[in-house]
Amino acid sequence: MKTTVLSGQLKSLSLTPGAVFLGPFEGVDHEKFMVIAGIDDKRVYACTVLINSNINPFIMKRQHMLDCQVLLRSEQYSFLSHDSFVNCAQPISANLQHFLGDEYKYCGCLNQDDLENVIESIKRSGVLTEEVLREYFCSK
Repeated sequence: MKTTVLSGQLKSLSLTPGAVFLGPFEGVDHEKFMVIAGIDDKRVYACTVLINSNINPFIMKRQHMLDCQVLLRSEQYSFLSHDSFVNCAQPISANLQHFLGDEYKYCGCLNQDDLENVIESIKRSGVLTEEVLREYFCSK
């Protein structure tokens, strides 16, 4: 029992921008890496983005979406077996409690340069309103 409580407490400490989790994603038949890019403390929500092995052909044909893909080099991250891409063109709001359950495993954290690239790409995507961007990314 104590081990489970301690594990949950440690996992909650990892809920910071740049944290990477592996778990199920609706509509996908395999686990996906998700990056917490920003946190809205008032609503206990995170702005998350998915890591993909390859850039989807749909995105490849749309320059504005292609410009929002951030390359992650596998040699910088022990949880990646090959170079991958963070899809910042389609940010997702997720309840932080979502990551505290048993379905999601904490894998590591993006380095500061990659996190900054992810945040800037999300901002450039034009998907989130100015208000939502402030809630997730402005210093509290």
